[in-house]
Amino acid sequence: MAFMTRLTRLFRADLHALLDRLEAPDLVLAQAVREMEQALDQERRTVARLEREGERLVAQESALQRILTQTGEAVDDCLEAGQDDLARPVIRRRLETERQSAALHRRRFALDSERERRANRLAEQTDRLADLRAQAALYKEEEETDLGGASESWSHAEPGVRETDVEVALLQAKRQRGMTS
Repeated sequence: MAFMTRLTRLFRADLHALLDRLEAPDLVLAQAVREMEQALDQERRTVARLEREGERLVAQESALQRILTQTGEAVDDCLEAGQDDLARPVIRRRLETERQSAALHRRRFALDSERERRANRLAEQTDRLADLRAQAALYKEEEETDLGGASESWSHAEPGVRETDVEVALLQAKRQRGMTS
């Protein structure tokens, strides 16, 4: 069973090495840049939508504050005139408006928190995109400085150590220690 496991592991390693060689790093980087740009555009649109929604909520809060001011003055006028029956519906409307204003305030706070969270994420993604673009530029620069294109790119595996290299190194190590046999 151990033989089959080792054989399977060896086959997988060879397959992954083959895929690494087939994969063009410059194309993979270009695709990653495109995908990140699309994600950034989507995030920018979301942040802009949240900002518009926030502006709309601020306008609604202003309208509710005007209503609160008007109903407060109306209640004062009703009470000054001794008209409790007229004051009750105005007070009811004022209480309802105060509750709406409180709910709107909570919603705006949640919206502002979400907008700030997304804006921070947008800044992080922008930094990552800049890093990825720099990496792509560096790779392209390395590719352009390649003379004749014969040298291996960073995606290729280093050649293994040969048995003759090991034997030569062993002989040299023995000679340095004075243990030649």
